[in-house]
Amino acid sequence: MSLAGRIGQANSEYHTKFICKLMRVTLDPKLSQGDIDALITTINSPPLSENHIASNRLALALRAEGYDVSISAVERHRRGSCPCSRIKEGQL
Repeated sequence: MSLAGRIGQANSEYHTKFICKLMRVTLDPKLSQGDIDALITTINSPPLSENHIASNRLALALRAEGYDVSISAVERHRRGSCPCSRIKEGQL
């Protein structure tokens, strides 16, 4: 394998290893860009906003689509205590 290939592989592994289960759903190639945008909007919507869905309902909807995402995974991400927040804060 070439150096560029190894770097690409390492980058892919880094991005899939250090993001939480909830955000890993957005990497599924079966999802359309519209699905990804809707999911990210829902995840980032504050309570009582028009796009907000309670953590338990979001987790159930994702599980119904075949994704292994728990209520606590949704809550950890929204609280900023999942691996994604460490990437944003530059701790990795």
